[in-house]
Amino acid sequence: MAYVQQRDPIHTLVNTGVNAPTLDLVELLYCAAVFLAPIELRVVSSFTVHDCLMLLIAALLIVGPRRMIFLPKEFVPPIFLFLIFALLSTFRAPYPYESLTQIAQYLFIFFVHLPVILTVVQSRLMVRLSFVLFVGGALLVAGLAMMMHHVQGAGRMLTFFSDNPNRLGYPSAYLLPVFLFCLFALWRRFRFRPLVLLLVPALYVLMWALAASGSRSSTVGAVAALMLFLSFRKGLQINWQLFARVIITAALIGGIGYVLYQTEYFPDVLRDRVERTLNMEETLVDDRRRLAVAGLLAFADSPIIGIGLDNFRYVAREYLPESTAQPPHNLWIQFLAQIGLVGTLMFACIIGGWYWLLLKAERRAPSAEAREELWALLAAFSAVQVIYLFLPIMIQRQYWLLYGLGLSAALQILNKQMQHPAALNATRV
Repeated sequence: MAYVQQRDPIHTLVNTGVNAPTLDLVELLYCAAVFLAPIELRVVSSFTVHDCLMLLIAALLIVGPRRMIFLPKEFVPPIFLFLIFALLSTFRAPYPYESLTQIAQYLFIFFVHLPVILTVVQSRLMVRLSFVLFVGGALLVAGLAMMMHHVQGAGRMLTFFSDNPNRLGYPSAYLLPVFLFCLFALWRRFRFRPLVLLLVPALYVLMWALAASGSRSSTVGAVAALMLFLSFRKGLQINWQLFARVIITAALIGGIGYVLYQTEYFPDVLRDRVERTLNMEETLVDDRRRLAVAGLLAFADSPIIGIGLDNFRYVAREYLPESTAQPPHNLWIQFLAQIGLVGTLMFACIIGGWYWLLLKAERRAPSAEAREELWALLAAFSAVQVIYLFLPIMIQRQYWLLYGLGLSAALQILNKQMQHPAALNATRV
């Protein structure tokens, strides 16, 4: 697996002799892009300020001395097959422009966005800095929502950049394990530990955003992320301690959730939506069920070549007249209907390859903290995958930022051990 090790992006002021961290222009632009990723300031259509900065960074890298680092070669075949079948499906699309627009976004993600992350994030310090900036951007969004108090008709809080209240809750779901990792790392390293507790209000803001959004998918994703991170952050070794951690974590999360659910502190909007879902009320369940059935019917009609990315909404009622003009609210059913079986399997390989690489690095992690960092990323991205059981299109850049940071963290470990094979036999800390 080829991975080129560049210089450590945090370096020293040689001329002054002071050990002060400095960043060059590319790294400063990257930091700004990471901070803006969850804020989603749009320029044109789905193109954001974050995307503009990543394009600028890519241009600077191309003309500069650094060599762009692309995804490992194992990812190349599934990426190209995914794009080929997406392009072939465009020929069946009622509106080809919509499909081509999404293909262009995936091209940007695979050949600009992720390579920029892999090229710039060359040290654990840059991974940690990315965590802090990412969480900081999400906290800014949640803080602005608290101050602006922009409420939807159903009583659900909105962000300033979207009229979908779910967008307020998503960052909390996937950033909770990242925030907890940063909190634990500071607690271990900081001499004056009580000062670390000053960060606890930030945890409250994340939890408030989750509750105020009334998002069921975010809530399920957050529970899954916390279960994974708290259970496995010390490693995946199968022993009684692992089973004890899983049982204790499940009991704590379940117990705290149940107690809150029985008190006035549990948000009424979220309680109402959960209860209506459990009661299988038609307004919350049947629309999505019909879309899922329509998507599967479209897949059965043409299992190899789909209807084209972002085009299912135009044909949904042809397959099931009772359905609404929307894509299926499930990433995988959406892909089956829109790019066919082969394209969907290739996307599954892209996602599965990420997990395989991180779990491989987790087994070879040089320290307990490095292992915990990988599990924070695994838990965060797993929250995204849980959320996408209820959502159609995975093109939001913040999710792929997690993907890129995970690849970078894993490849740093694997690359170092390729250079020093003796480390493979070292005792795990």
